[in-house]
Amino acid sequence: MARVLDTDMADLHRQILDGEQEAPARFSRIGRAYARWLKNSEKQANMLERQRRRAGGVVPVRKENPFGAIKPRGFTGRNSGYAAVQSGPPEWQTTTNLGCGFNPNVVGAAAPVVGTPLGRHVTTGAEVACDPLAWFREGIIANPSCFVLSLPGLGKSTLIRKMLMGGVASGHIPIMAGDIKAEYVGFTQQVGGQVIKIGHGYGHLNPLDVGALGRVIPLLEQHSDEPGVADVIQKAKEQVHGRQVTMVSTLVSLGRGGPIRDYESMLIAAALREIYDSESIDWLNPPILQDLIARLEQGSETLHSLGRARTTEQWNARIDALVLSLNSLLDGQTGRIFAGQTTTPIEVNSPAVCIDVSAVDRGDSAMKAAVMMACWSSAFGAIEAAHMLADAGLGPQRYFSVTLDEMWQVLSSAPGMVGQIDALTRLNRTDATALQMITHTFKDLEALPTEEDRKTAMGFIERAGMVICGGLPASELDILSHQLEFSPAEAQMIISWSKGAPPKRARTRGSRATPPGRGRFMIKPSKDGSPGIPVKTELFKSEIEHRLHDTNARFENFFAEGEVA
Repeated sequence: MARVLDTDMADLHRQILDGEQEAPARFSRIGRAYARWLKNSEKQANMLERQRRRAGGVVPVRKENPFGAIKPRGFTGRNSGYAAVQSGPPEWQTTTNLGCGFNPNVVGAAAPVVGTPLGRHVTTGAEVACDPLAWFREGIIANPSCFVLSLPGLGKSTLIRKMLMGGVASGHIPIMAGDIKAEYVGFTQQVGGQVIKIGHGYGHLNPLDVGALGRVIPLLEQHSDEPGVADVIQKAKEQVHGRQVTMVSTLVSLGRGGPIRDYESMLIAAALREIYDSESIDWLNPPILQDLIARLEQGSETLHSLGRARTTEQWNARIDALVLSLNSLLDGQTGRIFAGQTTTPIEVNSPAVCIDVSAVDRGDSAMKAAVMMACWSSAFGAIEAAHMLADAGLGPQRYFSVTLDEMWQVLSSAPGMVGQIDALTRLNRTDATALQMITHTFKDLEALPTEEDRKTAMGFIERAGMVICGGLPASELDILSHQLEFSPAEAQMIISWSKGAPPKRARTRGSRATPPGRGRFMIKPSKDGSPGIPVKTELFKSEIEHRLHDTNARFENFFAEGEVA
């Protein structure tokens, strides 16, 4: 009888849900039986659900109905419907280091205010300050260097100039040895630094110039009686001599398009030593190429002996090719840039130094290579001179910051430049020098002329203390994933910064569309997968007034014509 009653109650329940029959009165005989049937059915359903959840390892909550237990149509009739405890969505607990890629936690890294103020955190709006030397002092990075990658026009140079400006305020000396696009001239002038312009018609650059390193030797000789100073003087003389021989040999190799012979370098070194033994040449009045050529043509018993020339005819045959190559440096592919004393030598005490080579013809590879080599030789000589004065107790310990903007042009400008930069990335802590390397994409390093240079340049990112990424395409992030780890949220943010502005005309006079990624960068202080710091650079009023970061100055009239139209 009970089974028949259950069947009848199930049919009654179905009819009530379908609206074919009204629910029985609550206190009637059928109504009480229907209520008991509903209660028993609910208990049985809940018991089965708890058994299922226990089998899955989940402890149920009392009076809990899981998602889906309530029918979409609900219950009909008088006093129907009820409220019950519903289980919430799944929850996980993790650290900010590992959980930064989960939405909405895009980036979990803190925003330290250490160093030069750059701007604000993209997601939190907190102030962000950063520069390699300040972060190195605080122990945030192990090497005072940074590698910056971003597509053109998104503010790489602006970011670096802001860092350098903070460095000048801290007493550091920025050196831009070979400013290819004259992007740091305004900044250098603003901080009262020294701008040296090199090119056809802009003075001379002496390959045999002793540089700042040679010019401190007379000062050191005045204190030669003090302990240790004599050794410093001898070291400085040998370094100056080595730089002179290397510089002349490199220029000859560039002009010939091939390596200089070993005995020719030996003869150059011996001739320079004889020149310095004469009375007319000293450290404040260095020799020039004409003096070296005259000494080789004149010859001496020592030079003849080293060159294995027993007669004048043999000596002339030995030096003919070398003298011809040296003469070509006085007036040839490089013009008359190397024909005379250096017009503007580097001043060690200057707040900043910028060697502007924008006047050099970009299509003249030989000219550009020769000038870049001379610029870097002078810059490294100035750094070594400051350190020698500090070692001898004759000057304060100075800290330098070397910037390689348009790095792809610097590395490919001359043979041996990759090796020099590679040595700087390994020894910059020893030289008390911060290093900023800037290029557009990682593929620029893969375009270097030789396989050896390409393999060497690939290690620059690995040895950099921090990597700063602006807007980059997805293909570039795929290549960088071998050196850096990006969370999905970070990768999506960097890719979104590489997109252009919406293609619509600005409605406000004087306003132009701005790419969404301009001034936005992701700072990665480590390469172990730790979260990065997204920052939006902000310009101060003085930076805007003096147009320190305006690289579109030549388009000013063009933009004005668009406003009139």
